[in-house]
Amino acid sequence: MNHFSPNPPPIHEPPQRAGRRVHLPIAQPLWTYIFLGAIVLIYITEWILSRSVDGSISANALVQMGANYAPYVAQGQYWRLFTANFLHVNILHIAVNGYSLYILGREVEALFGHRRFVVLYLLSGICGAVFSFMITQGLSAGASTSLFGLFAALGIFFYKQRKLLGDIGRQQLINLGVILLINVIIGLSPGSAIDNWGHVGGLVGGAILGWFLCPDYTLVDSRPNTLSPVTSQPRPELSNDDLMDSNSLGKQSFAVGIFALGLVVLTIFARMIQ
Repeated sequence: MNHFSPNPPPIHEPPQRAGRRVHLPIAQPLWTYIFLGAIVLIYITEWILSRSVDGSISANALVQMGANYAPYVAQGQYWRLFTANFLHVNILHIAVNGYSLYILGREVEALFGHRRFVVLYLLSGICGAVFSFMITQGLSAGASTSLFGLFAALGIFFYKQRKLLGDIGRQQLINLGVILLINVIIGLSPGSAIDNWGHVGGLVGGAILGWFLCPDYTLVDSRPNTLSPVTSQPRPELSNDDLMDSNSLGKQSFAVGIFALGLVVLTIFARMIQ
């Protein structure tokens, strides 16, 4: 899974619609910091188990902590498909992934909200681990499967909001495309230890989930005590926003459930072909 370093610039200027500026409803990042703290604490535990001087983690410690190792997963240790995404192999690995999570995670969580962000992060990470289990036989670990999922979800967001965001959205898509190309080149370079299939799985999972969980904005009057176009009830809490997100995890629970069921089926198939 190794490293991934997206750094899309945040939206500093509000987009314009019909000659007026509109403001996206933004959530204050929370789970980004929780996940970041978790991978740091887990890495410290790995380091202690490895008794390493230079910060590199031994293969035994990785396996003991729950790295994605196909022979063990095939024996029924499916929890490794989850835990592997919180492990890292050395200081550089966690530094790059940690920085990427700090930059990318805050942006995605702000746009998608807390609950959808958690689902995106965890399920796209598992999707990447399943792809890795199905196609490779090596030992893999790292948060980059989840990061590629967030990357794909952010790309879906800017694609679906391309008319609303205008030039800002198009520039963001170009930036994301360049970053993806750079990471593909790094992953395919000779001697690379990157789990490319894990990245592909995370990217696919994030794109699918991102399509269903992407915010669906509705323009509302920004005056106090405006009537919501969805509920037709006074919603003074919307007075500081011009756009309301009418999508939610609850509305997409069926799609998310089908996706999770698909991961179970794919895991069973992967085990059958081992």
